[in-house]
Amino acid sequence: MEARTHTPPPGEITEKVTPVEAKQGTDKPKGMPIVLIVSTVGAAVAMWVAWSLMF
Repeated sequence: MEARTHTPPPGEITEKVTPVEAKQGTDKPKGMPIVLIVSTVGAAVAMWVAWSLMF
């Protein structure tokens, strides 16, 4: 069995990614504060439920 690599054969034209294309996923996320608030509230509620069931 031959190991596959991502190296193209010599002479093959490879696609060049411009910095703009490569950076699209790293832009400032718009919904991040909402996700943080919802997850924090969810964690607090889950902890409260766990504590009230145990004690």
